[in-house]
Amino acid sequence: MGALMRKAIGVAAFASLTVAGLISSIAATGINKEQSVREATVQMERLATKLEHAKKIASETKLEIDRLIHHPQYDCKQVACRTALEVRNRAARERLQAASAGSKASTELSVRRTIPDQTH
Repeated sequence: MGALMRKAIGVAAFASLTVAGLISSIAATGINKEQSVREATVQMERLATKLEHAKKIASETKLEIDRLIHHPQYDCKQVACRTALEVRNRAARERLQAASAGSKASTELSVRRTIPDQTH
């Protein structure tokens, strides 16, 4: 039980630091919006991978994840992005939402639906 608690606390701390770092990096730098979204997407992908392996996610971490997912400067729906980045960004958001909800919902299906069919 103690090891499980330490792991949950470690994941919560990592998630909070990641979210705080992402938000401060946007405010602190003058980089273009797509680069900011790309960097945020990479961080969201990494965070999702860690959270998918967590047994439990603290409620504070869930709130931070929700804040991150709804941050407009990290969302390709609100910032112009290339198609490949838009697909990755959407998938990362869905993975975070699923991990936060405690489920590995149909992220793979959603990604497949967003990739253009190039057989025509």
